[in-house]
Amino acid sequence: MIGLFGPRLPVDDDELEFQLATFQWLEREFGAAGDSPLVLPTPEFFPSVRAAGNRAGVGELFDDVRRAAGMADWRCELAAGAGDRPVEAGNAHLLRHEGPAAPCGTFRIAEDAAGRHAIISYNPDMVHDQAALTATFAHELGHYLMATSRGAPPGGWDLHELHTDLAAVYLGFGIFLANSARHFAQYQSAGSMGWSSHIQGYLGEGALVTALAIFQRLAGRDPLDAELWLKDYLRKDLRRAARGLAKRHPDMATAVGAVDLAEYGGG
Repeated sequence: MIGLFGPRLPVDDDELEFQLATFQWLEREFGAAGDSPLVLPTPEFFPSVRAAGNRAGVGELFDDVRRAAGMADWRCELAAGAGDRPVEAGNAHLLRHEGPAAPCGTFRIAEDAAGRHAIISYNPDMVHDQAALTATFAHELGHYLMATSRGAPPGGWDLHELHTDLAAVYLGFGIFLANSARHFAQYQSAGSMGWSSHIQGYLGEGALVTALAIFQRLAGRDPLDAELWLKDYLRKDLRRAARGLAKRHPDMATAVGAVDLAEYGGG
């Protein structure tokens, strides 16, 4: 009856249950969601951006993201990865598929005399979009966090990229992931013009704003605290998610705790 007459969520029931299960696993492994703040694009969280006059260096931005995630002291090496290549689509017209051409970022664990550490790469063509780069760094730090878990996430490691987007939301970066999930714009430069199409991350916009609302509820905060910072059309989805979750699960902590992780085969 809720589906017919109550507030409709931006995700279906199966995806909602998967998110609740993943948040239970994240809290079990790494602590309460309330331990992480909602990270905002403000000088409080990004002092290097303010100091640099709205455009910090990549390393400085990465340090800001690590601090905001509570991972500033985790050993980590940052490296530039592969860039995108425009694809010819006609005379003097280019179609840039920025997502599939090269990954936004990569993560791997390396070992040296001092022990294990992470190597995180980023797509250098993203340096002009520091919000999207922040989302990329948050996703890769989510990989790093999950690499320290004691057991497999719900559904197993085959789904780890979906879990990692949720881990980035759990670290507080839901606004950045939702805003950066999709981008489509026209561009023009000397001798060429065309369209830039960019899809980032693994969860869609509706799923990410739903996860953002779950995270805020678990932390005892109002999901609509994030509304001001979202793209205009995502604010409607956030309000839908907040209303739908409040109707279905008045006590979010109880709803998350009630999920049986054994049904997902998680560790």
